[in-house]
Amino acid sequence: MATRARLGLYLKNEEIKRQIKVAAAKRGMTATAYCARAIEERLVRDGERGANNEVQNKLAFLSGMDKLRQEIGPIGIPTAELKAGGNKEYATRTRAGSCRCLGSSEMAA
Repeated sequence: MATRARLGLYLKNEEIKRQIKVAAAKRGMTATAYCARAIEERLVRDGERGANNEVQNKLAFLSGMDKLRQEIGPIGIPTAELKAGGNKEYATRTRAGSCRCLGSSEMAA
């Protein structure tokens, strides 16, 4: 027999509880199943949990990356230019056999 984790919810008022029950009934679900599905969908959308589907796993990952990018802020150069520049720099470094790391003052420029 599988074990289930229990989560208690405290709602603002009885009206929200009634709306959940009505929405669940319209879909032929229990209120518990309705809430569990809504929470799971939100976790996937927020990038906290991957879906069973490979495409949705990628979307969850990309959602997380977008969130991280928003927290970090813009870096001032399009990603395509970074990739092209990085490929050229990598090819130059591997031919020269050395790697030059940028200091913080050079990175800010």
